[in-house]
Amino acid sequence: MGTWSVESVTSRHTRLDTPSQYGTNWYVTYRLKYTPTLIGSFVELPKMAWDEVILYNDYDKGERWEFRGNMYTQKPDSPTMAVWAQRYFRAYLHAHNQAFSDMGREKGHSKLFDKKGAPVAGQALGTHAGVQKQNKAVQDYLKKHGGILEIEVHDIPNVTKPGKGKVKKVERVLIFNCGVTGMGPRAQGWQHIKMDSTQLETSWTYNFQTAGSAPGIRTTGLKIVPDPTPKGSLLPDGGIW
Repeated sequence: MGTWSVESVTSRHTRLDTPSQYGTNWYVTYRLKYTPTLIGSFVELPKMAWDEVILYNDYDKGERWEFRGNMYTQKPDSPTMAVWAQRYFRAYLHAHNQAFSDMGREKGHSKLFDKKGAPVAGQALGTHAGVQKQNKAVQDYLKKHGGILEIEVHDIPNVTKPGKGKVKKVERVLIFNCGVTGMGPRAQGWQHIKMDSTQLETSWTYNFQTAGSAPGIRTTGLKIVPDPTPKGSLLPDGGIW
């Protein structure tokens, strides 16, 4: 049976500051190598581990909540996580220079390379209609030739700015630990945002780092409420765990 290995997990980030969003563009790129064998069936890639810790305080409401878990298994069809489940047919579309559109799930990318690192052309995969056949075309290529699948996940961790005249006093610490379940290296980062809409935006706190330890935030005097992070086990269209 074939085997997967993690060649690298790398990251980059840019600051995000729009009229409605205050946060970060966080990109994590996985390069995953498949080595085939002469006999045996195709072996699926392990699940992505997009582990997050979220500490959120709402000082205006006097509340706080926490989340700890794998965001991919928490909601695999989210606009951020979907690219992992859709990895094969999105790599097929990229090889054929075809655009991808799926209700806001266009973020990130999936690309197929041969075992020497050269891009695989669409001709090598054949022409297929429908995501199931396109998934199989990429799986069959990897099973026969081996190769490298590059998946980039683009997250936008941000705090929504309040509308005009509205008060928002919140603080959030977000910690990332991203890799592949049970194997390979990790990309790590943390974000600290403190927003008080009664103060000038220049006085707000923003920090994103890929080293060191995240700061702690207040835990006393605030009511603990359930975390509101989206949940669901549905895969996106054409998705494979």
